[in-house]
Amino acid sequence: MNLGNANLTGVVLAGGQSRRMGFNKAEAEMHGESMLIRMIDKLQKITPSILISSGTTSYPDIALPQILDEYPQCGPLGGIYSALKASNTSLNLVVSCDMPLVSIAMLEHIVAKAKESKAFITLPVDYDGQLQMMCAVYHRDVLPILQQQLDVNQFKMKNLLDLVATKYVEISKEHPLYCEHAFMNVNNPTNLEEARKLWSSQK
Repeated sequence: MNLGNANLTGVVLAGGQSRRMGFNKAEAEMHGESMLIRMIDKLQKITPSILISSGTTSYPDIALPQILDEYPQCGPLGGIYSALKASNTSLNLVVSCDMPLVSIAMLEHIVAKAKESKAFITLPVDYDGQLQMMCAVYHRDVLPILQQQLDVNQFKMKNLLDLVATKYVEISKEHPLYCEHAFMNVNNPTNLEEARKLWSSQK
Protein backbone atom coordinates (compact mmCIF):
# COMPACT_ATOMS: atom_id res chain seq x y z
CA MET A 1 0.00 0.00 0.00
CA ASN A 2 1.18 3.51 -0.81
CA LEU A 3 1.12 5.30 2.53
CA GLY A 4 1.61 8.59 0.69
CA ASN A 5 -2.00 8.35 -0.46
CA ALA A 6 -3.64 9.06 2.90
CA ASN A 7 -5.60 11.91 1.29
CA LEU A 8 -7.00 9.60 -1.40
CA THR A 9 -10.15 7.50 -1.46
CA GLY A 10 -10.62 4.71 -3.95
CA VAL A 11 -14.15 4.52 -5.33
CA VAL A 12 -15.36 1.44 -7.20
CA LEU A 13 -18.39 2.06 -9.42
CA ALA A 14 -20.51 -1.08 -9.07
CA GLY A 15 -24.09 0.09 -9.41
CA GLY A 16 -24.75 -0.06 -13.14
CA GLN A 17 -27.74 -1.66 -14.82
CA SER A 18 -25.66 -4.30 -16.69
CA ARG A 19 -28.43 -4.74 -19.28
CA ARG A 20 -26.11 -6.04 -21.99
CA MET A 21 -24.47 -8.55 -19.64
CA GLY A 22 -27.78 -10.06 -18.52
CA PHE A 23 -26.70 -10.11 -14.85
CA ASN A 24 -24.82 -7.82 -12.48
CA LYS A 25 -21.42 -7.57 -14.16
CA ALA A 26 -19.77 -6.55 -10.88
CA GLU A 27 -20.24 -10.18 -9.86
CA ALA A 28 -18.90 -11.61 -13.14
CA GLU A 29 -16.05 -13.98 -12.37
CA MET A 30 -12.53 -13.18 -13.48
CA HIS A 31 -10.54 -16.36 -12.78
CA GLY A 32 -11.98 -17.22 -9.40
CA GLU A 33 -12.87 -13.73 -8.13
CA SER A 34 -15.57 -11.29 -9.13
CA MET A 35 -14.57 -8.21 -11.10
CA LEU A 36 -15.68 -6.14 -8.10
CA ILE A 37 -13.38 -8.00 -5.70
CA ARG A 38 -10.47 -7.78 -8.13
CA MET A 39 -10.89 -4.00 -8.45
CA ILE A 40 -11.13 -3.61 -4.68
CA ASP A 41 -7.87 -5.59 -4.33
CA LYS A 42 -6.13 -3.23 -6.76
CA LEU A 43 -7.33 -0.10 -5.02
CA GLN A 44 -6.38 -1.45 -1.59
CA LYS A 45 -2.77 -1.60 -2.80
CA ILE A 46 -2.98 2.15 -3.45
CA THR A 47 -5.02 3.55 -0.55
CA PRO A 48 -6.51 2.27 2.72
CA SER A 49 -9.76 4.16 2.12
CA ILE A 50 -12.23 2.40 -0.21
CA LEU A 51 -15.88 3.11 -1.00
CA ILE A 52 -18.24 1.05 -3.15
CA SER A 53 -20.67 3.09 -5.24
CA SER A 54 -23.40 0.46 -5.24
CA GLY A 55 -26.29 2.32 -6.86
CA THR A 56 -29.37 0.48 -5.64
CA THR A 57 -27.50 -2.81 -5.15
CA SER A 58 -26.22 -4.42 -1.95
CA TYR A 59 -23.15 -6.63 -1.62
CA PRO A 60 -23.63 -8.37 1.75
CA ASP A 61 -20.34 -10.27 1.57
CA ILE A 62 -18.21 -7.14 1.19
CA ALA A 63 -17.24 -5.41 4.44
CA LEU A 64 -16.63 -1.96 2.99
CA PRO A 65 -18.84 1.16 2.99
CA GLN A 66 -21.44 0.84 0.25
CA ILE A 67 -22.88 4.13 -0.95
CA LEU A 68 -26.37 4.10 -2.42
CA ASP A 69 -27.25 6.65 -5.11
CA GLU A 70 -28.80 9.78 -3.66
CA TYR A 71 -30.03 10.47 -7.20
CA PRO A 72 -31.15 7.02 -8.47
CA GLN A 73 -31.23 6.14 -12.17
CA CYS A 74 -28.87 8.97 -13.13
CA GLY A 75 -26.01 6.83 -14.37
CA PRO A 76 -22.37 7.18 -13.29
CA LEU A 77 -22.81 10.89 -12.52
CA GLY A 78 -25.21 10.06 -9.70
CA GLY A 79 -22.94 7.35 -8.34
CA ILE A 80 -19.86 9.57 -8.37
CA TYR A 81 -21.77 12.42 -6.71
CA SER A 82 -22.96 10.21 -3.84
CA ALA A 83 -19.52 8.64 -3.37
CA LEU A 84 -17.73 11.99 -3.29
CA LYS A 85 -20.28 13.28 -0.79
CA ALA A 86 -19.48 10.31 1.46
CA SER A 87 -15.72 10.64 0.98
CA ASN A 88 -13.48 12.18 3.64
CA THR A 89 -10.63 12.99 1.27
CA SER A 90 -9.97 15.67 -1.33
CA LEU A 91 -8.82 13.27 -4.05
CA ASN A 92 -10.92 10.32 -5.17
CA LEU A 93 -9.76 7.70 -7.63
CA VAL A 94 -12.96 6.56 -9.33
CA VAL A 95 -12.78 3.31 -11.31
CA SER A 96 -15.55 1.23 -12.82
CA CYS A 97 -15.56 -2.38 -11.68
CA ASP A 98 -15.84 -3.52 -15.31
CA MET A 99 -12.30 -2.45 -16.24
CA PRO A 100 -10.38 -5.54 -15.10
CA LEU A 101 -7.24 -5.03 -17.20
CA VAL A 102 -6.19 -1.62 -15.90
CA SER A 103 -2.93 -1.96 -13.98
CA ILE A 104 -2.11 -0.73 -10.49
CA ALA A 105 0.81 1.18 -12.03
CA MET A 106 -1.57 3.01 -14.38
CA LEU A 107 -3.90 3.93 -11.51
CA GLU A 108 -0.95 5.21 -9.46
CA HIS A 109 0.21 7.25 -12.46
CA ILE A 110 -3.18 8.97 -12.73
CA VAL A 111 -3.14 9.71 -8.99
CA ALA A 112 0.36 11.19 -9.22
CA LYS A 113 -0.77 13.51 -12.02
CA ALA A 114 -3.80 14.55 -9.94
CA LYS A 115 -1.56 15.50 -7.03
CA GLU A 116 0.60 17.62 -9.33
CA SER A 117 -2.22 19.37 -11.19
CA LYS A 118 -4.77 20.34 -8.49
CA ALA A 119 -7.43 20.03 -11.21
CA PHE A 120 -11.03 19.14 -10.37
CA ILE A 121 -10.79 16.12 -12.70
CA THR A 122 -7.63 14.27 -13.77
CA LEU A 123 -8.57 12.28 -16.81
CA PRO A 124 -6.64 9.69 -18.82
CA VAL A 125 -6.94 9.89 -22.59
CA ASP A 126 -6.33 6.58 -24.36
CA TYR A 127 -4.08 6.19 -27.41
CA ASP A 128 -7.11 6.54 -29.71
CA GLY A 129 -8.41 9.69 -28.05
CA GLN A 130 -11.00 8.05 -25.82
CA LEU A 131 -11.70 9.98 -22.62
CA GLN A 132 -11.73 7.56 -19.69
CA MET A 133 -14.23 9.24 -17.37
CA MET A 134 -14.74 5.97 -15.46
CA CYS A 135 -11.05 5.72 -14.55
CA ALA A 136 -10.17 9.19 -13.30
CA VAL A 137 -9.43 11.23 -10.19
CA TYR A 138 -12.17 13.57 -9.02
CA HIS A 139 -11.50 16.32 -6.49
CA ARG A 140 -14.21 16.60 -3.86
CA ASP A 141 -14.57 20.30 -4.75
CA VAL A 142 -16.36 19.23 -7.95
CA LEU A 143 -19.41 18.26 -5.84
CA PRO A 144 -21.41 21.50 -6.40
CA ILE A 145 -20.98 21.16 -10.16
CA LEU A 146 -22.14 17.55 -10.06
CA GLN A 147 -25.18 18.50 -8.03
CA GLN A 148 -25.97 21.34 -10.41
CA GLN A 149 -25.89 18.91 -13.36
CA LEU A 150 -28.05 16.37 -11.57
CA ASP A 151 -30.60 19.01 -10.58
CA VAL A 152 -31.15 19.97 -14.23
CA ASN A 153 -31.12 16.35 -15.48
CA GLN A 154 -27.83 16.69 -17.35
CA PHE A 155 -26.31 13.27 -16.83
CA LYS A 156 -23.63 13.15 -19.54
CA MET A 157 -20.25 12.82 -17.86
CA LYS A 158 -18.36 14.58 -20.66
CA ASN A 159 -20.42 17.75 -20.12
CA LEU A 160 -18.41 18.25 -16.92
CA LEU A 161 -15.26 18.88 -18.93
CA ASP A 162 -16.66 22.20 -20.17
CA LEU A 163 -17.43 23.28 -16.61
CA VAL A 164 -14.37 22.47 -14.50
CA ALA A 165 -10.58 22.55 -14.68
CA THR A 166 -9.46 19.24 -16.12
CA LYS A 167 -6.00 17.71 -16.37
CA TYR A 168 -5.71 15.38 -19.38
CA VAL A 169 -3.24 12.51 -19.01
CA GLU A 170 -2.25 11.29 -22.46
CA ILE A 171 -1.54 7.56 -22.69
CA SER A 172 -0.02 7.22 -26.15
CA LYS A 173 1.36 4.03 -27.63
CA GLU A 174 4.82 5.31 -26.68
CA HIS A 175 3.87 5.76 -23.01
CA PRO A 176 5.78 3.34 -20.73
CA LEU A 177 2.50 2.18 -19.16
CA TYR A 178 0.68 1.76 -22.46
CA CYS A 179 -1.43 -1.37 -22.79
CA GLU A 180 -3.87 -1.73 -25.66
CA HIS A 181 -6.62 -3.16 -23.45
CA ALA A 182 -5.96 -1.20 -20.24
CA PHE A 183 -9.28 0.62 -20.34
CA MET A 184 -11.36 -2.15 -21.88
CA ASN A 185 -14.92 -2.24 -20.53
CA VAL A 186 -16.64 -5.57 -19.97
CA ASN A 187 -20.22 -4.89 -21.01
CA ASN A 188 -21.44 -8.23 -22.39
CA PRO A 189 -20.58 -11.95 -22.28
CA THR A 190 -18.34 -11.67 -25.37
CA ASN A 191 -16.29 -8.89 -23.69
CA LEU A 192 -16.07 -11.02 -20.56
CA GLU A 193 -14.58 -14.01 -22.38
CA GLU A 194 -12.10 -11.77 -24.17
CA ALA A 195 -11.09 -10.10 -20.90
CA ARG A 196 -10.59 -13.47 -19.23
CA LYS A 197 -8.22 -14.56 -21.99
CA LEU A 198 -6.29 -11.28 -21.90
CA TRP A 199 -6.12 -11.37 -18.08
CA SER A 200 -4.59 -14.86 -18.21
CA SER A 201 -2.04 -13.79 -20.80
CA GLN A 202 -0.91 -10.89 -18.58
CA LYS A 203 -0.17 -13.14 -15.61
